[in-house]
Amino acid sequence: MRKSIYAVGAIVASLAMTGCQQSNDVQPKNSMTGEIASSEEKVPQTFNSVVENDELTKMFRWWNEAYTKPDGFTAEAFGQYFTDDAVMRINGHESARGLEDLASHFREIQKKTDMVKINLPFIASFTSPDGSKIYTYHTLDASADGKPSHEMVMGYAELRGGKIALINFLNMDGEPQESAR
Repeated sequence: MRKSIYAVGAIVASLAMTGCQQSNDVQPKNSMTGEIASSEEKVPQTFNSVVENDELTKMFRWWNEAYTKPDGFTAEAFGQYFTDDAVMRINGHESARGLEDLASHFREIQKKTDMVKINLPFIASFTSPDGSKIYTYHTLDASADGKPSHEMVMGYAELRGGKIALINFLNMDGEPQESAR
């Protein structure tokens, strides 16, 4: 238990240190060259507070809906939000690699649970200054065999070409204290 608290504290500190400091009057820049982006170039979104239209929130909104459908988790559906070679790492361990593996992983969770819901909007969220990573602190509620559970999740998603290439989350059982919401 004490190690879990220290791990969460370390992640919170690293998230705070890497937070986005971009002001609203800064022009979008190409993350590769540092030059001001052209109007045709797709520039990654940057933000320093919770937003509703980032790639991770859109994916979780879809995920919540897909969970409710027997055929919701397919490789094709995951391909709308993830790169073909996407990796999902939870608590330091690789849980899935690639679209078919993601679909299979979540079909198994779907079979073993009565309900899972990613709570949106996030409690906290921001991007790296170049928009290539979305950092998040959020919760989820679940139920298996009629027993409810609650988890706190913190970490980041790495983006490539507008899709999620890596999910790297630390999660633990429990609910945040009211002051953290």
